[in-house]
Amino acid sequence: MNVGETAAAELYQSACGGTFQLDPAVARECAAHFLRFADSLDPHLGQSHRIQTLTGFGALDSSRQLSRGFESKAVALTATLTTLQSNALAMAAAYLLSAGLIQQTDETRSRALLSARAGL
Repeated sequence: MNVGETAAAELYQSACGGTFQLDPAVARECAAHFLRFADSLDPHLGQSHRIQTLTGFGALDSSRQLSRGFESKAVALTATLTTLQSNALAMAAAYLLSAGLIQQTDETRSRALLSARAGL
């Protein structure tokens, strides 16, 4: 599943290289959209973590298999949501960097690293 990793990396590299530049106000507004999206994923990440361990399916072998199947899907969902969140933060950082907003870029990149680490 393509969740924007390549686009985020390319945009950030373009901002680093100076080929992608924006007015600071525009960059802040664009970054704010990605930051809101990243924040909106937090409750979904919490729920996907909680459903990685399920109970109540019974003791039959088929019940345990069903439970493990759902748990496996929850793990995959968590990984996808974590990657989406990390990429949204990377896009926000790229927009901020494109306007030379270095401190905000660093803060957003730090948040992306913490988000990725929390998903491990």
